[in-house]
Order: sequence, then structure tokens, then C-alpha cells
Amino acid sequence: MRAIHEKILELLDEGRAFAVATVADARGSVPGKPGAKMVLLPDGTQFGTVGGAGLEEKVKGLCRRAIEKRKGGLSSFDLMYYKEGALDSLCGGSVRILVEYMAPIPHVLIAGGGHCGLEVAKLCEQLGYLHSVLDDRAEYASTERFPNARRAIHATPESFFASEDLSAWSHVVLVGWSHKIDTDLLFHLVGKFPRWIGLISSKTKKLEMFRRLRARGVEEAALARVVAPVGLPIGAETPAEIAVSILAQIIASVKNPDGSKDAVEEAEPAADAPAAP
Repeated sequence: MRAIHEKILELLDEGRAFAVATVADARGSVPGKPGAKMVLLPDGTQFGTVGGAGLEEKVKGLCRRAIEKRKGGLSSFDLMYYKEGALDSLCGGSVRILVEYMAPIPHVLIAGGGHCGLEVAKLCEQLGYLHSVLDDRAEYASTERFPNARRAIHATPESFFASEDLSAWSHVVLVGWSHKIDTDLLFHLVGKFPRWIGLISSKTKKLEMFRRLRARGVEEAALARVVAPVGLPIGAETPAEIAVSILAQIIASVKNPDGSKDAVEEAEPAADAPAAP
């Protein structure tokens, strides 16, 4: 039992989506006892068991559906071959299986460890989101400044993208101190990072940065993926308020990864977010 719980924690820390099936209740003779757990990943990898045989194959199907629909549920099974609708089993009992969808925990890469970056990190902690910070200034990418960051990365854009695997992060927020560095970061991100990218900027800053990126060969489709100016239009002024507006937009993307209009129609970028300190 300890091993399966440790695997669940490991998968959560890795930001993986998966399903957990638990024997919630059992009566009579059944292969899996109450509390038995099985983990199923989207690729079919399995850890643990709820009893094996035909029951487990049925439960795997429920897990695959939970991952697809991002929603679990409670199901009952009879293991009495003579009972109509029961599984082809000689066990003679019945069991209830709880299937839970475990959504990946967001891991936000905060590119810029200044005032706004610090406030974004604090809010990530309150939300239970993972965060890392990237800055070319050592004092702004330190464990002293960001004690709870998964990683504090002191690197230039060139050195960072030359060696980093970007799959660890679900979102990148650019709140840097230099528009030149942010432009370099964006140049690499739009080509190498397929997930959510947010840029703090004024309208003027966005136009100029995008003009420079086009001149470097970046296509319009790539630029269209960038949320800029980032943050919901709540009239944010202080770093803490700006962080709230940014995290609200990230929450909307997490809760509605398909971008369904009814749930995120209010989640439009701020009209003119101030530049990062």
C-alpha cells in the first residue's frame, strides 16, 4: 500500500495526469479487498491492482474514460456468473470501485524574479501550484528569494534553451526586467514550448516586441499563441494585484484546457497591463 501511495505522489510531483481506482467496498468473495488501489496512466502503464482478471479489465476501461473525460465516478460490479449482467467470474461477491481523475498540478515557470515574479510565486504556493523561477540576475534567481521554488535558475536565454527540457512546465509567465531578454525568451519559447505562454506588457511594448520577432522570422501563428498583455482586466496596479490577474487567467486555462467559451468567456487579457518592475 505504501508503494502505491508513493507512486501517486511521484506522479503528482511530475505533473502527470492519471486515474486512480480504489476498492471502496467489497462483499463476499472478491479478488480485491477494500483499500486496494490501481493507477493507470494515459499510455496504459499500470501500477498496483484491484484484483486482476475480468474485474480489472473493466476498471481499466473506467480509468481510460476518466482520463478522457477528466472525471471519475463510483461503479458497482457483481462477480456472480449466474446473475444477469454480472462479470464472468466464479468469485461470488460484489464490489464497488471508486475511480478518480488526477489532474496534473500546474508547474509555472516564472521568467523574471522581480516584484511581480515574487508575487506570482507566492500565489502559486497558495494555490498548490508548483513554480520555478528563471532570471539572468543571480540575486533574483536564488533560493533565498524563492525558498519554495522547485528550481531557481540563473541563466541567460541562450544558455537556458541550449540545455533545458521544457516538458516540466505547464505555463510560462514572462515578467522580466528587460524587454530585450523577454524578446529573446519569446523567440525560443514560441518555437519550442507548445503550452501556455503569458507576457506582461503594455500594448506598445507588445507591438514592438512582436515586430522584432517577425523580423527574426517568427510566424503569426506562433505569435498568436502568446497571451499578451497577460492578466484579467481587473484594474491591477500593484505587483500583488497584477499577480492575481495573471493567476486568474492561468486558473481559467487549467480548469478549461480545451478553451470552452462558456467557462472562459470572461477570461480576456487585461487591456493594458503595466510593465514588470
